[in-house]
Amino acid sequence: MRSFFFTFLILLGLGAVAQKKHALIIAIGDYPDPEVNMWKPISSANDVPLVRGALEAQQFNNIAVLQDKQATKQGIVDALDKLVANAGLGDVVVIHISSHGSQIEDDNGDEADGLDEAIVPYGATYTYDPEEFSKYAPGYLRDDEFGEKITRLRNKLGKDGDLLVVIDACHSGSATRDVDPANAPLVRGGFQPIVSSSFKTNNASRGNNTDFRESGATALSDVASPYVVISGAQASEKNYECWSDDRKPVGSLSYAFSKALASKDEKVSYRTLFSSIENIMLSKAPKQRPVLETDNSDRGIFSNRFISQKLYYTLDLRESSASEFLVNAGAVAGLTKGSVVKLYPVGTTDPSGKKELATGKITQVDNFKATLKLDKPNEALLEKGAWAFVTELAYGNDKVRLSVKDINGSKRKVAEGLKDFKLVDFSGPYDLELSPSTDGKWHLKYTTSGDAFGEAVDFTTADGIAKLKEAIKTFDKIRYLRNMDITETGLKAQVDMLLVKDGEVDEALTKSRYVNGRLELRVGDQVRLRVVNTGDKAFYVNVVDIQPDGIVNPILPNKKLKDRNKRPAPVTAADCRVEKGDTLNILNTMAITIGPPLGNEVFKVFLSSDMLDLEEILVTARAEELKGTQGRGTFTKLESLFKGAEVNDKGTRGGDVTVETEQTGTTFSKPFTIVAK
Repeated sequence: MRSFFFTFLILLGLGAVAQKKHALIIAIGDYPDPEVNMWKPISSANDVPLVRGALEAQQFNNIAVLQDKQATKQGIVDALDKLVANAGLGDVVVIHISSHGSQIEDDNGDEADGLDEAIVPYGATYTYDPEEFSKYAPGYLRDDEFGEKITRLRNKLGKDGDLLVVIDACHSGSATRDVDPANAPLVRGGFQPIVSSSFKTNNASRGNNTDFRESGATALSDVASPYVVISGAQASEKNYECWSDDRKPVGSLSYAFSKALASKDEKVSYRTLFSSIENIMLSKAPKQRPVLETDNSDRGIFSNRFISQKLYYTLDLRESSASEFLVNAGAVAGLTKGSVVKLYPVGTTDPSGKKELATGKITQVDNFKATLKLDKPNEALLEKGAWAFVTELAYGNDKVRLSVKDINGSKRKVAEGLKDFKLVDFSGPYDLELSPSTDGKWHLKYTTSGDAFGEAVDFTTADGIAKLKEAIKTFDKIRYLRNMDITETGLKAQVDMLLVKDGEVDEALTKSRYVNGRLELRVGDQVRLRVVNTGDKAFYVNVVDIQPDGIVNPILPNKKLKDRNKRPAPVTAADCRVEKGDTLNILNTMAITIGPPLGNEVFKVFLSSDMLDLEEILVTARAEELKGTQGRGTFTKLESLFKGAEVNDKGTRGGDVTVETEQTGTTFSKPFTIVAK
């Protein structure tokens, strides 16, 4: 089945002479007359500043926003026509859509299941009555109509252009989009298809992707631009909203896209961008899996015109004083309270080795703004301005928000047991829920997915409360570990998981297991890691496995490994060094057998210039063995970060824990899914 949503192509290209970056943001949330038209209000307005901020950081200077009343069917068509008219050879274009979506009876016989996908414009009406089909169907914007516009756009951009489409809506993968202001979902779509009385269901397989193709009378040129489409969920899944960092309901894909894009400070591929999006959505919306459709996922973002300058933030001098400056970036860009920031002259490309104008610390953060308090007031900066560079990133101090199913006073008992535990907050929106399962025991569960986290908990005993505290502390650490994203210039790697068949790597089998951009592994599969140094420096690699149930396993290094004859075959931190241009050879015979639990999992990869052993720091419990251990080179601060960020029995951390951003290392994630055999 072909989804219209993927007929939106974001063009991000550089042209031959005067390449431009264009964007069209379509956000429809304030639907009129919901009792009559049936389409209820959703939170698309909150997606706009997320996406706009991320694109402005990439120097998109032609950003059009079509919102609510402007986004009628004719309004959307006119905006697409204008985008085509303004685009030139080699330009880059991004189209982002936040709205309801629906399926509607196919009108030209080109759909295997007999259903077109459609955007729900402002003013469209939903009907269950087949007799009213002809009255209301013209109000929807079908995939075929979009496809015609996109074909024209790709032809206009040419082979040196680039087109990216991001769709955070129902039926982006034939899905619905939910939100939960109080953990009870609002749905973005989800109605039955709109069909006439003559419609006959086609039993053709729908599949889980959108099978993007252009359609319409216009032929696709042989030198048309490449394209990438990212949607929020597969065809069989709902597409959820989530909470932004300042606790506003937003689209989960909009959030993940903006955060992934705003956090990168080097040229990256669409595959790398999508992996970052997947990793963020694992935390924010674990029930759904985003979809990547592209002709070449290893192509550089925006045709390799991604802004690769050392990451900096601008200041809003109008809202600043000599001692406190407002930074035009916030949690979405990775800033955290307690981070150390240095100010340098406007135009600084890399602050390394240069003298700063001032130093301060972040004291307050919301989604796209942060307050920087200087160590010393500086009146001159109010006149000439400066660029802000983060030199030490704080661990962060988010509380774990816990909901308790109130049965026979359980909520009161848990609150009493945790009354002095400062890490917990009992107000929503919630991260975890404590509730009974079918076995009659109480378990912590992810609020977003319902999956269990850790073992059963008996909150009626002191020992049980102690175990509950440890589980919450583990959740806090894993949340931070999963979301950690830092990049050291020149420290890069390509890490692949390769399926093994008859003792040998099978590249074709591996390729066949990628479903909508994500590797899908089955219980019993064997895989090998391949780590290739693609950067300018030698590094040591660490890999840890973060399971959906909260268990963290060491992959590399791993001193408990055994060979086929059950004899010890440890891999030490020293064994995990990879020279520039080399591949980690010890992995050629090391296979990993895939087992439960089922669900979305992630390998977290750490690259460091000096030796690092996260098996000891993050995974094992050898605290006594680590006492007095000296730090190793440039990762001394990172080791201190993980050790010092530990929460004590009172649920607090001692002091400000930060990590130096210069020469610290590189981290990234490799999400995958485990399914039954």
